[in-house]
Amino acid sequence: MNLRKRLSVLTVLMLVSAVSLHGARPFPQTVYDSTHHRSIFIFSDQLHSNLSQSEARFAATHYIGTQKMPLADINRIRSFNESFLHLHYKLGVTVDSIVDYGMIINGNWFSENRSPLSNWGQVRIHADWFLLNRQGQWTVHGGRRMVMDISNTGFREWWVNSCIQEMTGNSCDGVFADTYTVPALYGNTTYPELFGNSTATTLADWIPKLNDYGAYVYTRLDSAGFYFFPNIDNLQTTWADSRCHFWTGDSIHGAMMESWGNWASSTDAMQGIQQAVTIQHNGKFIHGEGYFGDGSHQLNPDLSDPERRMWLAGTYLLCNQGHMALSMYGTDWKGLGMSGNPLWFPEYEIDLGPFKSTWTAMTISQLLWNGVLKRDYEKGFVVVNISSSNISLNLGGTFWLAEDPLTTSQYWSDENGVEKVSLAWREVTSLTMKPFTAAVLLNQEPGCTIEPKGDFDGSGSLDVRDVIALLRSIASGAQDACLDYNEDGRWNILDVVALLLKIV
Repeated sequence: MNLRKRLSVLTVLMLVSAVSLHGARPFPQTVYDSTHHRSIFIFSDQLHSNLSQSEARFAATHYIGTQKMPLADINRIRSFNESFLHLHYKLGVTVDSIVDYGMIINGNWFSENRSPLSNWGQVRIHADWFLLNRQGQWTVHGGRRMVMDISNTGFREWWVNSCIQEMTGNSCDGVFADTYTVPALYGNTTYPELFGNSTATTLADWIPKLNDYGAYVYTRLDSAGFYFFPNIDNLQTTWADSRCHFWTGDSIHGAMMESWGNWASSTDAMQGIQQAVTIQHNGKFIHGEGYFGDGSHQLNPDLSDPERRMWLAGTYLLCNQGHMALSMYGTDWKGLGMSGNPLWFPEYEIDLGPFKSTWTAMTISQLLWNGVLKRDYEKGFVVVNISSSNISLNLGGTFWLAEDPLTTSQYWSDENGVEKVSLAWREVTSLTMKPFTAAVLLNQEPGCTIEPKGDFDGSGSLDVRDVIALLRSIASGAQDACLDYNEDGRWNILDVVALLLKIV
C-alpha cells in the first residue's frame, strides 16, 4: 500500500473514531425537577441568537434543550448546564429551494441558498435524487420545497453524511428532521396522485419507502452517536400513521409531536394520547409542541388562551411517563421565534411533585373518573375532559385550582433573565369543566417552594440579581407567596431589604 493510500485509510479511521466517540447527551428523566420544583419539563423549539449571559442562564435553568442555535450561544448556555440538549434542524424528505434559507452550518447561520455550501446547492446538481411526478417534473411541496427520492442511495448517503458534518460542527446531540410525515406532504404537492388523490397509492408507494429510509437514517446516526428525532405530527391520521415506523417508536430515538393537543375529535385525542404513552414505553423520548393562538384548538375554539394553555399542560401531565417534554406557542410575540425572548408561561410553574404511577395504552381505563381522565401526583392531580360536553365534578373535598392570575402580559424572560409569571390557586370543592379542557389541583394550599429561599433568578445561589428580580416582581404587582421573603404576611420593600441583608 502506497503512502497516499495509507494516509487516506488513516484519515477515514480517525474520522470514524471521532464520530463514534461523540456520544449524545442522554435525554433527561422527566419525572420531577426537585431543584426548581416543577412537574413540567420544557424543550424550547427555538431561541434567538446572541443571548445575553442572563438569558443563557435562564435557558439553562428553565429548559432541557433547544434547536438550531449558533455554536457560541449553545456554548454560552452549557456554561451553566452541561447537560443541555441541542438538536440540529434539517428537512427530512425535502430540500428548500428559496434564495434565502437559513440553516446552521459550521456553527453559524448560513442563508445563501444558491451557494454550493448550502443543502440546496449540494442536491440540485444531482438530477436523479429528485422525486419526479407523473409529468416527469420535480415534485414541489408548498411551492418551494423539493421532495426527494428517499430510495435513492446517493441522496440517502448525502443526507446522513452532511447531517453528521453539520451536527459535529455545532455541538449537536441529534437532528430534528422536519416535514417528515405523510400528513406534512398530503394535499400540498405537485404530485397529487401520490400525495392527495388516493390513500391506497400512498400506502403502497410511499410509506414503505419512508419506513426503509427511516430505518437507514436511524441506524447510521445511532452508530455515529447522534439522535434521529423526526417531526411525527400529532398522530391522528390513522390510515397513514399506524403504518409508519414511528407509530410505536421504531427507528427513532425520539420525536416531536407537533400540534400537540390540537386533535380533531375525541377519538383522535384518545389515539394521540395513547400513542404518546406507547412511544415512551418503547424507550423513546417525546416532545409535545402545542399551539394556543387563533384557530389552533379545533376541539373547542371558544376557549381563552389560558384555558388552551392549561389543556396543553394538562394533557402533558396526563401522558408523561418520564420521557416527555412540552413547549407552547401562541400568536404574535408569543409565537415560535417571534418574541425575541425566552418564553415562559405560568403553567410551566406547576408543582404537583412526581406522578404516582405510570400507565399504558392498555390500562388507560384505570384513569377514568366521573367522566374525565384523572391522574394522581404526589401533591395533587390533573383532570382532563376529552369529551365534547360540559362535565360537572364533585371533588369530594377541598382542593386548590391552578390558574393564570393575569397580573402580567410579559410571558418571557427579559434581557436580565427575569420573568414575571406566577400561578394563582383558588380554593374549590367542585368543578365544571368545559369540553376539551384540563385542570390541575393541589391537595393542600401551596406555599413557597423556591430553594434556596430567595433564589428568584433560578441560578442556585443568592446574589444581587435575586434582589433585583424580587424588587421587579413586587413592583409589577405579582401575586406569589415566595415574594414574602421575611414571612410577615405581605410583600413589599421590607422583603427586598431582608434579602439584601442576607446576601451582604
